[in-house]
Amino acid sequence: MKMAIPVLPSSAPFTPEQRAYLNGFFAGLLGADGAVAQAAKVDAAPSEPDTDESTLWHDPGLPLEERMELAQGKPLKLQLMAAMAQLDCGQCGYQCKTYAAAIASGEEKSLKKCAPGGKETATKLKELMASV
Repeated sequence: MKMAIPVLPSSAPFTPEQRAYLNGFFAGLLGADGAVAQAAKVDAAPSEPDTDESTLWHDPGLPLEERMELAQGKPLKLQLMAAMAQLDCGQCGYQCKTYAAAIASGEEKSLKKCAPGGKETATKLKELMASV
């Protein structure tokens, strides 16, 4: 059984980029598979605000099924993001937004890179892609 990696809450007094870095750093300290190497690859540049993407269903504290209910009816890339753990930890070599976009466009074939989400996320990503 894989250990859940704790993350800093969104209310922590850090910028999103600092939180992503620290979450990746702590995941690496706790032994997540390749977390440190992958976290170094994440582009820490701030992303453009997107109203559709700043909703509560991005909260990693919400259970997967609740996030999926909140993302229902949204474009595929946003549903894929809802399926992910939403930590922007960089363990997959992407930020959640760019990983979801790469999967949705067909550029990324692997659906198993979201380490914090683990098997549950990979299963949900596969389910979403099969429904396209």
